[in-house]
Amino acid sequence: MKKQYASILLTLTCVLGLGVGAEGQSQREVVVTVPYEFVAGGKTLSAGTYTVTRVSEDRFGGLIISSYENRSSAVVMPNEFESYPADNIKVSFKQIDDVHFLSKIETANGAYNIPVPHSATMVAGVKQHGDMSASGTN
Repeated sequence: MKKQYASILLTLTCVLGLGVGAEGQSQREVVVTVPYEFVAGGKTLSAGTYTVTRVSEDRFGGLIISSYENRSSAVVMPNEFESYPADNIKVSFKQIDDVHFLSKIETANGAYNIPVPHSATMVAGVKQHGDMSASGTN
């Protein structure tokens, strides 16, 4: 059952990737390299290179984070969009204990804030070690 869902998600990601290539003018995807394991959309993803793609033109429609090399992906729903041009593409993380949670994706079009699960902060006793970031390219 999980393999079917993964296959459907991978197919959807590929189709969306083709749509992004045909669109051209709108920057709908960025590539980032994350040097450590992290949690996004409730799923733990391995360190590696990831492509972040918008699901739709709606800024709150969701983002797909996928890695061809790791054969993994996750869907995240931003809770806030800040419309400002970022000088460089990057993703930011909240570190709670030894776990990195994806918290922000900055693109040329603006920044998507990703909510960190409240349960994660409760379990960790609200013991945050600060923010960390990794950079990427268009």
